[in-house]
Amino acid sequence: MIIDDEPNLRMILEAMLTREGYDVLAFEGFDAALPTLNTEDVAVVVTDLSMPVKTGMDVLTYCKQYSPDLPVILITAFGTIEAAVSALKAGAFDFVLKPFDQKELFRIVTKAIESRRRRKREPAHDAMSALGVGSVPLPLFGDEESTKALRAQVEQVSKTNSTLLMFGEVGSGKRSVAQEIHRRSDHARGPFVQIHCDAIPEVFQLGELFGTEKGAMPMTLFTKPGAMELASGGTLMLEEIGALGVEAQNALFSALENESFSRIGGARRFPIDFRLIVTSSKDLAKAADEGAFHVELFYKLSVERFSLKPLRERKQDIVTHLVPHFIERACRKLGIPAIECSPDALAWFQNQAWPGNLGELERKVEQAVNRAVSASNEKRRPSALLTPDDLT
Repeated sequence: MIIDDEPNLRMILEAMLTREGYDVLAFEGFDAALPTLNTEDVAVVVTDLSMPVKTGMDVLTYCKQYSPDLPVILITAFGTIEAAVSALKAGAFDFVLKPFDQKELFRIVTKAIESRRRRKREPAHDAMSALGVGSVPLPLFGDEESTKALRAQVEQVSKTNSTLLMFGEVGSGKRSVAQEIHRRSDHARGPFVQIHCDAIPEVFQLGELFGTEKGAMPMTLFTKPGAMELASGGTLMLEEIGALGVEAQNALFSALENESFSRIGGARRFPIDFRLIVTSSKDLAKAADEGAFHVELFYKLSVERFSLKPLRERKQDIVTHLVPHFIERACRKLGIPAIECSPDALAWFQNQAWPGNLGELERKVEQAVNRAVSASNEKRRPSALLTPDDLT
């Protein structure tokens, strides 16, 4: 989605991105874009920062509140770079400087869409407990002993500032646990900054992490802060840390060892004053043993570490907590009371392998609820009851 009040720039952006194979929706302002933003599955928003009625910051604020995983890219001019940096700290995905380089714009848009795709594999962050007491991230939602133990670990590590290494399969909820640790920690008032390491080509990894000074790299027309600078006073989460290249691994180890870092091409040193949480879906200890990952960096990162159980090892939680919660959520989207789930359907959910973990389970439950409600509305069954017929 493109939001820009300048007709010529809007048309140029639309034509450029359409030629690259994107389906583009273009609007002259936030109010015009809002109905589509609320109803369509938008992958990324590209918006001008300076617009007359509602600005790019208004767009960003709305997206962060109602669709926090939707990447927002800001287009800005030289005179508003400071405002763009402030927007990055407020949660913008990135910004592009006018006049923008076409290849740079495509790179940022592609990275944003890939980031969005990866985040959608993870479950939503909040889940109301069965007793309605507060909100609990889905990996911590349940009564199995392993789930209780994980809750205790999260409570413990939230009280420290130590670097944390978290293992877990794709979709197991690592991001939501990291957000919960941030929320409970002394850094809660600071930003929560996420970087998907496996979505960044190696050539750009140093710049994304440490930032770049103007002129330090080709097409670097202005000074740009990196994730480590933006996370100051808060929490930095590096997802799939094993995807960092050798150069980035070495630089990160040096920064952690010296407790400071500098931008690429810069001399000023910035102190490391954020909590670092890194995640991996692969065996990082094995990779370090085999020479595929920096050994000393591995030990620097794993001051605290724990693993999230895959869904196939949480069979009781599936039945008692997760499926009922996802049914309630799906029914809330349809504007109806939660429907019942038959014992046979619960058994089916419990016996699946769920390689996509929580994200896969949530999508399957929503699909089944839609089918069950449709069958009831069409009088093919007396009441809306989720049965095995809805799961095939």
